[in-house]
Amino acid sequence: MNMYLFIVNPASGDGRAKSLWLKVEQHLQKKNVKYEVLFGGSEASAREFVWGKMKEEKVKAVAVIGGDGTANAILQDLVHCETALAILPAGSGNDIARIFGLTNHPGQFVEKLLSSKTKAVDVLKANTCYGLTVAGTGLDADIAQRVNQAFYKKWLNKIGAGSFAYTVGTVLSALLFKPFKSIITIDGDQYISDETWLLAFGNTSSYGGGLVICPYAHPVDGVLDVTMLHTVKRGKVLFQLFPMLMRGEPIKKNGVMYKKGKKVSVDTDRPIPVMVDGEEIGTTPVQITVHEKALQLVLTT
Repeated sequence: MNMYLFIVNPASGDGRAKSLWLKVEQHLQKKNVKYEVLFGGSEASAREFVWGKMKEEKVKAVAVIGGDGTANAILQDLVHCETALAILPAGSGNDIARIFGLTNHPGQFVEKLLSSKTKAVDVLKANTCYGLTVAGTGLDADIAQRVNQAFYKKWLNKIGAGSFAYTVGTVLSALLFKPFKSIITIDGDQYISDETWLLAFGNTSSYGGGLVICPYAHPVDGVLDVTMLHTVKRGKVLFQLFPMLMRGEPIKKNGVMYKKGKKVSVDTDRPIPVMVDGEEIGTTPVQITVHEKALQLVLTT
């Protein structure tokens, strides 16, 4: 009998994960599914739980009921592995679910999980951390950091407007962030900017609750999409470029550069926060690579 592991983050979505788990559990029990669950705890304890169980026996899939941060923690141990990752979204941004069209219905989720329909997708790696969506440094990492620490995030989650937290964070960061000098190397080609606002490295097109930062990115093409925002005034960033970003349009204007590559390195004149899947992982310098078809993702569409 196949073994399934469940990681439930009760803090996700202001308690939504707990409610979803109770419904999922009913479906599992009706179908006599073999499973174990970890409810709450730290990211480290969740990874230890998964790693320990995978050493004891073959695990068919690890299912996350929570947000993108919880999914990111778990996928670290599932890259280049036969065990699949499944996600029932219960966070504020839910970018992974949005990009891959994953269901938020407990019954459908269980049916698809047990059907074992998976897809091998690319992942990116920023220094030592894997990610499924976007890595970034500069303004986007500042936004992610600001949103994760924001007092208003849980109130917006309560009214079902969690993604609006990213809009608020974007405006505040655009007003306060100080641009930096950078040297970006993409597959050996070097680009130098004295006034860099944002660098995003996309395995997928969007992040931050649906902001389309890398419009041409695709998670099975074997390359990273790089977006660079540089040498523009603060007012243009706030009133022109970010509104276009939120509409999901490719930005064909001076100061915005799109590139593709398999290996990217970034050096900056001061340490700049780096984020992966919306989670801060450290500061620059950073090296980003793509790992082709390295993760088995359960499709619950």
